[in-house]
Amino acid sequence: MPTPKKGKTAIVKKIEKEKPVDQQVEFETFEDAFERVVQVEQEALAQSDSQQLIPAEEKQVEQKAIEQPFAPKKNHPVRPMPQAKEQYDLNLVVVSGVIGSVWGKNNDVFARLALSQRGRLVETDEKFASHITLRFADGMIGGAPISIQPGDVLKIQGYLVHREYQETLRKFLDEANAMSFLDYVDPADLSAWRLLTLERRNGLVNALAMSLLDGNGKLIAHFGELIHEKSLNRAQVEGIVARVWEYRHDEGIDLFARIAVYDEHTPIDSKRAGNFGRARRAAHYITIRFSNGKTSSGATIRLQMKMRIRVVGELRDKAQVVTLRDELLKTGSSEVAAMMQRVTDAGQLSEIRNQQESLHVLATAVVVYSSTG
Repeated sequence: MPTPKKGKTAIVKKIEKEKPVDQQVEFETFEDAFERVVQVEQEALAQSDSQQLIPAEEKQVEQKAIEQPFAPKKNHPVRPMPQAKEQYDLNLVVVSGVIGSVWGKNNDVFARLALSQRGRLVETDEKFASHITLRFADGMIGGAPISIQPGDVLKIQGYLVHREYQETLRKFLDEANAMSFLDYVDPADLSAWRLLTLERRNGLVNALAMSLLDGNGKLIAHFGELIHEKSLNRAQVEGIVARVWEYRHDEGIDLFARIAVYDEHTPIDSKRAGNFGRARRAAHYITIRFSNGKTSSGATIRLQMKMRIRVVGELRDKAQVVTLRDELLKTGSSEVAAMMQRVTDAGQLSEIRNQQESLHVLATAVVVYSSTG
């Protein structure tokens, strides 16, 4: 084995693989080792500096993030408040009877139906009959054209509505057999009398289903949805009391109430806004009668304005006698009042009378809801 040089420290380089015994071992001089160590340190230092660039850059990024203001929040659209499902008042009618007359107006078909007050399908005695008006929108039910004629026996399912219209004075006088009244008015007012109209209000049934029957109640044809109600005359309505009054007659005092019904068929009133985001609807006004102010069970009824009630009963018409004077005063016109003063025979204003029918529900049962309900 050779001897290392004097004054120098020899560093033996480690050989990864074992050398054969006969292979010579190489020695590294001090100068070579020193240069190698310096080179390794420089390379390590350079590598260390390059690694420290990353945190320095991160600090710069953080500094920029601090200096830059927060991005403004996006304006999200306001989420609409959840709306409660619209609830409707009950308004259901089932009636059976015989058609007396049929006519048309504004593409609709109307029919006058005679109902028995004694529970009969066909009423033969007129004094036990009530008469109601039926409306068939566009002359159809459920999209199918109907076939009806006077004398047909029908069972109808539908809902009640009120009808307001103007009746000419001429028609009022003609039905009262008093056309001679115009001979006693001031000639200067004659044209105004002839143009005068009187407000009329009555109820009718909008038909949604119809069964054509024979005289014994056997089904001949059916239009619309099935009718499950077995009763020949049944009305179920609920609404808010809008008016209360009494009517005196020989047998006692009947209590009347006019209720505002907001059923699913009420039209939307576009001129006024509703509550809680819902549309405001124009109510159907239905008249309720409590015979002698009681239900069929004998319970006395006490009603006030804005009460909510639910009524079950039968449809009836009530004929009432009205005078020309009363109808003229209902107009509320000062001009009409002045013309009445110029009539030469003013007594005729009270003598001329006409009979008008008013459709209503004769209540047999009622539920008066509490104000906190």
